[in-house]
Amino acid sequence: MSKIGKLHLMINVYLCPSPALYPLYHRPKATVIVVDIFRASTTIVTAMANGAAGILPVMTTNEACIEGEAHNYLIAAERNVKRCDFAQLGNDPAEYTRERVEGQSIVFTTTNGTKSIRIALEHGAKEVLVGAFINLPDTLAYLKKQKVTEAMVLAAGWQDQVSLEDTLYAGALATMLTTDHSGMAANDAARMAHDLWTAHAADEDQRLEYLKQSEHYARLVSNNLADTVPYCLQIGSVSGVLGISEENGKAWIRSL
Repeated sequence: MSKIGKLHLMINVYLCPSPALYPLYHRPKATVIVVDIFRASTTIVTAMANGAAGILPVMTTNEACIEGEAHNYLIAAERNVKRCDFAQLGNDPAEYTRERVEGQSIVFTTTNGTKSIRIALEHGAKEVLVGAFINLPDTLAYLKKQKVTEAMVLAAGWQDQVSLEDTLYAGALATMLTTDHSGMAANDAARMAHDLWTAHAADEDQRLEYLKQSEHYARLVSNNLADTVPYCLQIGSVSGVLGISEENGKAWIRSL
């Protein structure tokens, strides 16, 4: 293959560090990967791996109640790291066991993650995936199989502010692609994420200790939810690739 051909097949990784900035980072040809490591995207990936039929992400708790009651969906709702009182499920991956979710449709709303999915869709993203460390290898394989040349990591962050754990996902993705010469960090945000990953998070034990310094880890600790963090930081512990499909005017998360 010629040098030009190799360049054409490279996956360029871009990072949008906050959903509030997405209009500035939007790339019409990019596949967008929405990540909310602590915890929405990790929870979504876990639910689908355990047999959920589909997940409907909505912006508000009112929408979640209306959709859930109208269609007998399981209602999953979280605000400020806590499960909403009216919901059957919150935003902790440990809740989404096979016994609880297999075959079930779930309407899902969270503080940051579901909002980020909606923002990507509303700005006309070519394709929207839901990613987490736990299914990163399968997501990477999908990008290669589909010959994606632009991958935009949309980091959900915390209330439109940057978060370390979501930023590091872009660093991990860029590092994996650089290692096998199939891609690279393509904007400054992704390059910074790549450097952070290689310096502080490539090793699993190092990654956990590094992220214990993060703001969102402190929020989880203060709410007795930090036990989920090691699971959220595992690479490739779950199989599956998740994407958004429009069905009857609604955006469902399904397995691809």
